[in-house]
Parts: sequence; C-alpha cells; structure tokens
Amino acid sequence: METSTRILVVEDSKFFSNIVKKSVIERTGATVVTALSLAETKAAVERADAPFNLALVDVILPDCQEGEAIDWLLKQGVPCIVFTGVFSDDLRERLLAQNVIDYVVKGNPSSLEHLMRLVERIHRNRDTKILVVDDSKTARHYLVDLLTSYQFQVVTAENGREGLAALDADPGIRMVITDYHMPEMDGVEMVKRIRQNYDQDRLAIIGISSGGGNALSARFIKFGANDYINKPFLREEFFCRVTQNIQMLELVQRLSDMATKDALTGIHNRRFLFEAGESLFANAKRSHLTLTAAMLDVDFFKKVNDTYGHDGGDVVLKRVAARLRSQCRQTDIVARFGGEEFAILSVNMDADSIEPFFESLRKAIEDEVISLGLQRIKVTASFGVCATTGTNLAEMLKTADEMLYRAKANGRNRVEIAGLADPTLQTTAAS
Repeated sequence: METSTRILVVEDSKFFSNIVKKSVIERTGATVVTALSLAETKAAVERADAPFNLALVDVILPDCQEGEAIDWLLKQGVPCIVFTGVFSDDLRERLLAQNVIDYVVKGNPSSLEHLMRLVERIHRNRDTKILVVDDSKTARHYLVDLLTSYQFQVVTAENGREGLAALDADPGIRMVITDYHMPEMDGVEMVKRIRQNYDQDRLAIIGISSGGGNALSARFIKFGANDYINKPFLREEFFCRVTQNIQMLELVQRLSDMATKDALTGIHNRRFLFEAGESLFANAKRSHLTLTAAMLDVDFFKKVNDTYGHDGGDVVLKRVAARLRSQCRQTDIVARFGGEEFAILSVNMDADSIEPFFESLRKAIEDEVISLGLQRIKVTASFGVCATTGTNLAEMLKTADEMLYRAKANGRNRVEIAGLADPTLQTTAAS
C-alpha cells in the first residue's frame, strides 16, 4: 500500500484506537490520523491537506450516540468501514442503507484481523478494474455505485458486443459482471466469446439476472462464468461474491509468481528466463526479428557480503534488480540468473542502440547510492552481451556469459559485446 494513502480512525477508546492505528500502519504503511469524537473528526477532515481515502468509524462516540459521525463523513465523500461493539438487525439495515463499505462487530478475537483484511482489500480494489455489462441504465448505474463504493475502477457497456470491445481495448480489466438479457448479444454468448481468449485464472466473470433461476446459472457457469448471482441480491452477498472471485485471481497470480519470480528481488527467475525466453527466441526467428542476450554480474559481491553481511548483500541485489527493471523496456525479459548474476533478453533492439543501452545500464548501476543502515555504498557491474541471434537461446546465453567473463578479466565495470561492427567483440568501459 502506498504511503500516500490516508486513513482516519474514529474511536473514543484510546487503547483500541492505538491498536487499530498500529495494525493499519504495520499492515499497509498508510498515514493514519485518529479522532476520539465527532468534533475531532470534523477538525481532522477540515484541516487535512489531502482527502482521506478511508475512515474506520465507531458508531457511538462521546458527542454522538446514533452514528452521526458516519453520516457526516459519508457526506464529505469519505468511504467508511464501521466497527461497533453493539449490533442488531436494525443497526445493520441502517448502516447498509447509508452505503457504508462494511461493518465489523467488536468483541471477538478475530474482529481486528477481519478489519485489517477489509482495509487491505479496499485499497487493492483501487487498482482493480471491473467491466459492467447491462442494457438497463438503472441496473448499470446501481452496479457502478456499488462497485465504486468498494473503490473498484469501473468500465461499462450496454450489451455483449460493446462488452467485448471494451475488454479488447483495456487489458487491465480483471472481472466482468454481465446481465443475461441484452440486445445484439446476450450474456451467455458474450461469456463464450470471452473464454476463447481469456482463461478463468486471468479474468473472472460473474453472470447476473433477475430471471432464469438455476437453469440459467448452470448455463453461465458451463460456458465459463466463475459465478452467478440472482437479482435482487443483498449488498453484502454481492460484495462477498465479487471479493472472493478477485481474491481467487490474486491467489492464482501469487502461485504463478512463486513459480516464475525470484523471491528476493521480485523480478523473474531462471526458470521463467528459459521458458519465456524459448518462446521469445522462436517468435524472433519466425518474425525475422533480432534478439539480444546479456549476462551481468555485480562486481566484488563477495566483498559486499563479507563487509555488510548477507542482509546487506540482499539489499544490493534488490536495488540492482530494481534498477534493471526500471531501465529496461516492458517487453524485455529481466531475470535473476543465480547469486549476483542477472540476464536480459531484448527483442528487436536496433543495432545502433545496443551498445548505448547496455552502457547506460552499467552507468546507472555505478551511480546508484545504496543505503545499508548508516552506510552509503556503491557497486559496479560487468556486462557480457550477445548481439547476434544464434541458433538457439542456450548458445546466445553461453556467448553472453563468455563476454561477461572477458569483461571481468579486462578489469570489471565494463560492457563486452559480441556480434556488432567487429564480428567478434566490441568493448566499452568506465572512463
């Protein structure tokens, strides 16, 4: 969660307020402001230099007994999660009628954890985009209002054809919520078309309709929907269904990341380099595109570990990886090859750009100031590059590794390139 996120905690118990504040900061890194009463709540909002993204609000406060703080915050446009020590069906109905995000009942050991999961969920929703497809303007607006109250990004379409076009135009969409009865293309047909290009672990689909019952539910799910909701529905049920399906996508993504991402640096790992790299190589060959392979190694890394410990070495590797990822193109594969060694695969890089590009990477690493506690250090890296598309990926990486070895032998902190103007080698080094 970004540090710019601002959360207001409104709770008259200083003890509980401090527990919530500490937990929110630890779990999210957000900026947290506390208020003990309605008066303090108003003062906090009015003097804030930026709007609050979320408020966690108790119902009963010293200067209001009927949830007036919730009413006031909602009127200011601050989304609210309510936590309360008192609960009844009447209170539940009133809170949901006010369009609060959700409520948490205090008093059991799991309530704080439930609250923290909600806070984390709501923040992640801000980066999650959902497509709503419904020909009814009223129904469409109702769904949009529900989803935006949970802080999702929402895109809309009036029928299946528009929905498919919206999905093609925006690859960031993670979920589609679609009605069944629509002109031009109904919801089930749209689901069938979507599943031709999007798997269930990439895009979730929820069918929704006021008619059809179990038979329609079965049709939606058989043709690829993840879930189905009958109209009318409770807001709580809707939020739970949407959340569970989004969480399933996130779980699948985490499992995929565990298999393909390096746990320390967050960039791709060696397994992904070879699996995706083979596809990249085959595509480059088929399309007559160039492929450039590079290997790089942090110079004197053992000395870093010996001087600053393995924790210090880990920080260095993470900073180098982050610098590589930020400097490389989105289409490039950047991977940790092992230890302090990294690999880069770049498709269709102009020959005149290869040397300046890798020299800029070398210089960026050399200029990076890395904080290790009170210490500030710099490191350098040596690069070996294969600039000629070989007969296979393994051969290209082997050539790049040979150039890396030569860069080390020639004094480190330099770039050695095979396959440019000189068919054997081009060298650039730090001045």
